[in-house]
Amino acid sequence: MKKLSSTLFVFFMGISLMFGLTASANPAIVSYGSSYSNTLTAGQGYAYILPNARTIGTSVKLTASAANALQLHYYWSYNNTTIDLGTVIVSNNSYNGGSAYYNPGTLITVVERVPASTTLYPSVSYTISFN
Repeated sequence: MKKLSSTLFVFFMGISLMFGLTASANPAIVSYGSSYSNTLTAGQGYAYILPNARTIGTSVKLTASAANALQLHYYWSYNNTTIDLGTVIVSNNSYNGGSAYYNPGTLITVVERVPASTTLYPSVSYTISFN
């Protein structure tokens, strides 16, 4: 029980630290097959945490109200290790992405505004789903 408590503490501290490094991202625990909608303004971000993500492949679909205004920053967390998988700019109004992972773990997707887009698009709404 003590090992589980320590593992959970380290996991949540790691996630908290990652959110501190991104633009004020609020976390949400998500599940497969559900859609989540939000609107972001300048400097905002939103984090989606998908626990027990599939190693055979997880697809991420995002539909945005404006092209080149949102970016997705991916993290993969397993065995008390967090890997930064990089950032993708959503260059169209619709984005389909995702990947397969070698170890079972947690996929963390942070949706952020592209800084150069805030003048042209003060707020951008989007819908994201995980399959």
